[in-house]
Amino acid sequence: MFGIATAFAITIILTALSAVAGDFSFRVSTAPEWNRLFQQTNGWLGADVAFSIPIAANKSVWLFGDTFVGRVSGGKRTNATMIHSSIAIQQAGDAPQFFYPTDTQGHPQSFMKSPAHGTDFWLMDGARNDRGLAFFMIQMRWTDQSVWGFRYVQTWLADVQNPDSPPGLWKISTKKVPFLTLASGDTASFGSAVLQNGGFVYIYGYSNRRISSAPKGLLLARAPENELNDFSAWEFFDNGSWAKDFQKITPVFSGAPPEGSVSWQPFLKKFVFVYAEGIWGTIVMRTADAPQGPWSAPTVLYRCPDMKISPQVFCYAGKAHPDFSPTNELLISYAANSQNF
Repeated sequence: MFGIATAFAITIILTALSAVAGDFSFRVSTAPEWNRLFQQTNGWLGADVAFSIPIAANKSVWLFGDTFVGRVSGGKRTNATMIHSSIAIQQAGDAPQFFYPTDTQGHPQSFMKSPAHGTDFWLMDGARNDRGLAFFMIQMRWTDQSVWGFRYVQTWLADVQNPDSPPGLWKISTKKVPFLTLASGDTASFGSAVLQNGGFVYIYGYSNRRISSAPKGLLLARAPENELNDFSAWEFFDNGSWAKDFQKITPVFSGAPPEGSVSWQPFLKKFVFVYAEGIWGTIVMRTADAPQGPWSAPTVLYRCPDMKISPQVFCYAGKAHPDFSPTNELLISYAANSQNF
């Protein structure tokens, strides 16, 4: 979620050694066939965040953050504009169909527009249920023109009533997520990963360090599957049990990522949490027997070679896409970016 990036893909092939002990082995390979699908020379040129949410049989929506739109000539972007959100619809086996609105002069616009001046939305994870498609958005306020010139404001939830229609016809309503200030005075952000399991939607998030100096803690809430947008139905994980009081939420573990993925992997008989540790190009995986954990220590899956290109380059936004992954494999994307636009 830091500026603009190009997505890269790798495949992790997992093998369970002992489901009881939680042991597994893995093999990593690049996924050039996926990289080619996202490399264009006109229009959508690259983005970060990159959550994928299944919305129908063999069909998913991709949600992106900062996005370059323009042309590529001689291996470089030309006449490129940065918008702050875009999406794509992808049928399994086909290339993604990218979408962002344009103004009356044909200039690209962000897919979701923030109602407050000087702020923008980055799209986060979500879920499809009987009511439609719901996804989270984090609202950011720009503080300067640098790569790091932003500040977290608020989390919002978007509801799409008709996700089976073309995106240009989507009927979308938005509202603020009311759970913001923690008892410590720090702020909470939800939607960094979403898991549907056992009739519930589990919503992962993290604490922003505004008051305390502790590492970001992984926060967890849940709601009945079709009541995600009913905030009165939310519960919060508190030291091994679920509580209705948001102020009682306690971190599941420290060092939480701002984005990642959680999925149930039947070949491991475990829940799997995939994310990047900071911006240093290390993609890790934790496992657990339940959505709330306890989670294992992180296992390093991959160290992004892009970090060697230049000291200006950083890699982040690692996450798995089980909706596009065969049995015992995980397709993983990450973003490579530069501090020099």
